[in-house]
Amino acid sequence: MSRQKKTRKISDLMPTRKQDKKVPTVSKKGKKPTRYELDNKAWEEKRKKKHKGRPSGNRYSPAAEKHQNNQQINQDPRIGSRKKILLIMEEGNRQTVVVVPDETKPTKKIISPEQELFELENNVALNELLDQLDAGVTLSKQDQQFVDECLIRIEELMEILGIEDDEDDQDLYQQFEKIDINQFK
Repeated sequence: MSRQKKTRKISDLMPTRKQDKKVPTVSKKGKKPTRYELDNKAWEEKRKKKHKGRPSGNRYSPAAEKHQNNQQINQDPRIGSRKKILLIMEEGNRQTVVVVPDETKPTKKIISPEQELFELENNVALNELLDQLDAGVTLSKQDQQFVDECLIRIEELMEILGIEDDEDDQDLYQQFEKIDINQFK
């Protein structure tokens, strides 16, 4: 035979538990509250003052907020979109993919050869690297490649513009031979 749990039946003779206590009714008008009623009222007020903060969990939020939040339930970031997504693509439902041309590619400015030559001759980085080369310092592979490309481009631009390089070694030697020393006496 299985054991049955005894139930507690409240009677007038037994002392009452806090859970079993009922809130006493308010006394009639004109009557002074009894000491028992005053104690119960004071105990309830003290309990309310002592208990600070809200109970944990969302279900204990006030009912007034729940009515307002019914409209905002869809905006809850934890809940995903309610939009239905087709799992099988049908011919009528296919979306066309629009290819947008990439406009982020920079277009080169077209400048005149004179302007480009002027910019290359006044390039600070190129001039510093050429000074280092004249001083006998060996350049890194990237720097040497940069210098070579710039010098080749300068030569091309000079040919396009019809500018000749006057500093040929043979021309200087020929001028030296032609000089009459007697002129300077």
